[in-house]
Amino acid sequence: MSSQNKKSLNDILEEYQKIENELINNNGEITSELEEQLNLHELELGDKLNGYEHFVRYLKSKIEYLKNMEQHYANRRKILENSIKRCKKSMVTSLLITGKNKIKTDDFNFNLGKSERWSIDLELLDDSYKKELADQDLIESTFKAKLNNIKEKYANIDSSDLPDWIQIEHSDYIKVR
Repeated sequence: MSSQNKKSLNDILEEYQKIENELINNNGEITSELEEQLNLHELELGDKLNGYEHFVRYLKSKIEYLKNMEQHYANRRKILENSIKRCKKSMVTSLLITGKNKIKTDDFNFNLGKSERWSIDLELLDDSYKKELADQDLIESTFKAKLNNIKEKYANIDSSDLPDWIQIEHSDYIKVR
């Protein structure tokens, strides 16, 4: 392993800063020695970036693998949950068919019960009912901004003229081809 592969990215950047200081001390003149150092450091930086990119690609493949495994286990969990629902439904059906409300075994006591499930048909709920329910704290109201639409509407406005509630964060990124 060559010595350049042993340098960290920070080490390489520190060397660039040293070259920058030498450049300032030479009043901006790039000597043949400085040019040679720049070429060497550029190669080292390129090698280091290659290493980082190979590692990033390795991690991306691991992420894909983990996503696939998550999906695999989610599917298995759903199959097992559906099996439980079918077993429970069969147990209820058997009690209903036999007309028994209770059965006691050595291991368990089985009792037939009733449950109810409530739901709201939103199409039948007009705005006045929604307001009434909100006033009585019986519903939650969720705000979700349509960022693409907001960006499109305000795209041609100078950033200093944008409303304060719009915050734009800029960040650098790297393209790798």
